[in-house]
Amino acid sequence: APRQAPMVRSLALGLLSEKDAVKVAADLNQNAIDRNYTVGTGFLSTPFVLGVLVKYGYVDTAYRMLENTKAPGWLAMVEQGATTVWEVYHIFDKYGHPKASSMNHYSPGAVCGFLFDTVCGIRVAGENHFRIAPVPGGTLTFAEASYDSPCGKVESSWHILHDRTKYVITIPANCTAEVILPGGERKTLSAGHYEMEESNV
Repeated sequence: APRQAPMVRSLALGLLSEKDAVKVAADLNQNAIDRNYTVGTGFLSTPFVLGVLVKYGYVDTAYRMLENTKAPGWLAMVEQGATTVWEVYHIFDKYGHPKASSMNHYSPGAVCGFLFDTVCGIRVAGENHFRIAPVPGGTLTFAEASYDSPCGKVESSWHILHDRTKYVITIPANCTAEVILPGGERKTLSAGHYEMEESNV
């Protein structure tokens, strides 16, 4: 079967023509579905897999991978009692002793970047400028993240309220942000605290 890692890296690093990228992204999506939304990447590709899926329009697949409770998957660790992200998806041997692996690991832990830059949508986009493009999905009804930038705290949250989603964004002093909501609304905002809504109907 095709491996996820080469597909993820070629997409994440921009190594393909636009036409080939669309085809490879579709193949990656199908691979994830065929694997029952489990993670099939190693250290070099895990940080990119969910973001690449979202970039090419496979938001549902990305969230299903994120929320999957079976190994290999991040929530499989939580199901085993994890409060950190491990190096391996099963850290304990058959006797309940931890294996010789990291219990707070940078590679699988890189999924936290997805929570900031995609789920809540906070990205640095230049000097004193941010891009905030939250992407709600999965079974989540609420998400919130903040980034302590050199200019001050950038905050982004969303809350699904029946027929609408409420977005709350804070931009620090002397900064601007391009805000892009999932429905397509796009605006450049200066420093301040903003509340916006989009219909879910």
